[in-house]
Parts: sequence; structure tokens; C-alpha cells
Amino acid sequence: MVQSTEADVLRADHALVAALAAGDRDAAAALLDDHFNWIDSAGRVRGKRGGLPSAPLGDESGLLPAVRLYGNVATVAVDQDNLFVLRIWVRHSGLWRALVLHEVSQKNPAVPHGPGRKDWDNPCRTIPYVPRNVDERDCLASWQALETAVMTHDPDEWARHVADEFLVVGAARRHSKADRKAVLVEQQRTNANSAPAPLTWAELFDFPDAIVMRGEHQPFHGRANRVSRVFVKREGQWLMAVSFQTTRQDADVKTI
Repeated sequence: MVQSTEADVLRADHALVAALAAGDRDAAAALLDDHFNWIDSAGRVRGKRGGLPSAPLGDESGLLPAVRLYGNVATVAVDQDNLFVLRIWVRHSGLWRALVLHEVSQKNPAVPHGPGRKDWDNPCRTIPYVPRNVDERDCLASWQALETAVMTHDPDEWARHVADEFLVVGAARRHSKADRKAVLVEQQRTNANSAPAPLTWAELFDFPDAIVMRGEHQPFHGRANRVSRVFVKREGQWLMAVSFQTTRQDADVKTI
């Protein structure tokens, strides 16, 4: 198979954005993977047959998307005025197709939340997902080690499981690796309650040296979050590269 480039990904991405901005359903559908999901800024999820996704940033003229290529998986991230969009692309038989379109708005009303926990089993020790192969097993083990490091306030151990280009975007944060590590350092200093929110469900899409994870977390107090992640395998180690997290505005506020 001919090696793909970031330019190839951008051509497909520009074509999809143009089709969505023009409301061209057929052109857009031709660029969507059969397992495509659109998570809008309110946390609603639709599939390929669930209606044409929006183009929340229009045709994105003048914006500079950040592109990352991980073999047969690629990410395109772009933002404007506190609205962030992640598109995850996957390549089958030489063709790039969008698997995820994930929106995060930092303009939505704040969701009330209470104190966290000092310790919690899920996802640090158990998760509601059975790995289908060795790559999924090792990837999830790395992710659980990452989450355990969050719970135990260990910034150095956390950093071992995160790619240098790491980006996490949620309702109240946009953190690089350095930003997130600084938060953990401060939590270590204050001994804060910071057990990760339990995972309620997940699905993984496995490619050579890259895995896409879609799932949902239920915070200890608040509304459930839709999450899209990409992990990359480097020198035998699985690393989290990106995580977009959107609060489900239609979910009940719960306390576990």
C-alpha cells in the first residue's frame, strides 16, 4: 500500500468540511466510515444514517487545522471562539474516511459538580470492556496506568503514558501535556481528591500502531461525558495522543 501523507488527509478533510458547509449530503456521506459517529456540542450522538453533521465552524476558511498522522489513523483538530472540533480519520484500502466528528463547546452552561474521590476501582483497576487482542489489552493497560497515576497524583508516571503532542479538550479546559502535568503537580502538592470518572461503556477500533477509543464516563457528580480518544504505539509503548470530552446536556445530574 502506498504510504499516505498529511496532505492526503487534509484533502479528504477539506472535501468533507466543504460538503458539510454546503449541505451536500451525498458528497459528505461518501467520506464517512460505516461506523461514523458525530458527537455534537450538546453531547448528542448520531451515526452515518442519523442526519448530516453540521459544520459548526463553517467552511473553516482562514483557520489552520492541526493534523497528526498515525499510520492508518489521522486526527484533524481546529477551533474558533471556544468551539473545538476533532475529526478522526481512518484509512481502508487506501481511502481516508471520517470515523469521528467530535465537537466541544466551552460556551455551554457550567455543570454543577461536587467533590471527587480519593480512590475508585473503575477505570483504574477494572473497566466494562473485554480486549479482543493483545494490542487492545496493552493499550487499555497503559490507559489504566495513566488513570491510576491521576488518582495517586503521580505526574511523572502519568507522563510515561502520554504522547508529547497530547491534547485534551473538555468543557472547561484545553490542556497540552505540559498543562495537564502541571495540574497533577499541583494536585500532588494539595493531595486533592482526583479519582478519574468511571467508564460506563467503550468501543475500540484497532489499527496497526494506533487505536481509536469511543466511550462514555459518568463523573461522581454531574452529567455523563462522551469521549473520543486516539492512542499511538511508539517503541512498543501505547501512548494517549488526544482526548475530546463533551458533556451530555440531556443527561441527568447524578451523584455516585
